[in-house]
Amino acid sequence: MGEIDSDLENFESKRARTRILIQRAIMKLTPAERGRWKFRLASLGLGVLAAGAVFAASLAVSDDLRLMYLVGVIVLFGGATWMGAKSWRDWLSPCLLYLPLAGMFGFFVLGQLPFLWPHLLLWALAIAIGLSLLVARLNRKAMISGVVILFAISVWYCMSYIPDRMKRATNHFGDGAAPEFAFRAVSEGAVPTTATPGKILLIDFFGTWCPPCIAELPEIVRVRAGLQNRRDIEFVVVGTNAGGDTPARLRAFARQQHVTLPLAFDQGKKAHAAFGLSGFPGIVVIDRAGRVRLTRQGYNSSEASFRSDLTQLLESL
Repeated sequence: MGEIDSDLENFESKRARTRILIQRAIMKLTPAERGRWKFRLASLGLGVLAAGAVFAASLAVSDDLRLMYLVGVIVLFGGATWMGAKSWRDWLSPCLLYLPLAGMFGFFVLGQLPFLWPHLLLWALAIAIGLSLLVARLNRKAMISGVVILFAISVWYCMSYIPDRMKRATNHFGDGAAPEFAFRAVSEGAVPTTATPGKILLIDFFGTWCPPCIAELPEIVRVRAGLQNRRDIEFVVVGTNAGGDTPARLRAFARQQHVTLPLAFDQGKKAHAAFGLSGFPGIVVIDRAGRVRLTRQGYNSSEASFRSDLTQLLESL
């Protein structure tokens, strides 16, 4: 006990000395320097709020990558405009505004989706334009032109670049022979448990624990509804052991969510691995001759043409 008390006393002593040193350092600052550091801390706080707003919107509203970008642009532009209105003169402050969101985005998103690097560039541009917007000595027409250019680039980025790159990243077309597989039927009625010669089969590898799987499923349902007169096209939602899923859990999820697609189970993820998939959701399309024409992995609602592209592929086979 004596050693513990001694360690506590040493810790408290060091903390007190550190506090005194910090207070002395603050006292040595001029009023202008103190104001500058307060402004920097406020900028950092705004940056943390921006990062929180972006990721909160992704979790609470939609995982759409375009929403993440737009919320970031709006919040950073607003924060930078406030900084410009306060007669900003410090290069460190905009960096502190930018770094929290850029760091979190780079760590959580950019490693998996490197083609989204323009997020970082355009967020920085939004800060630069926001900083300069209310500075009286700058050309107002030039600043307004900057806002218009940022808006035009953002429209192109959200409407064209992101959907196209998501499509390229997730879709893999081919013409190889399908591996042998056999699912276990989970739902009642006719359930395609393997590929049937002369018929097209769409397999949706699904997890009840997987948010992208749940977001993608209504799109699959709509594709099937649009092709309901095509008896030669079969659909099946396949669960696996991943995430602790069981046939009973898959069945209960489908009943709760009113899913009417045929359900099956891939015990041990054998078929999932045989098709070369490693994550969820995963889609496989097998044509009438038993050839794998499409494998795709992952889903994000920013891929605006997902449903129409999938429908067009199935109709073309």
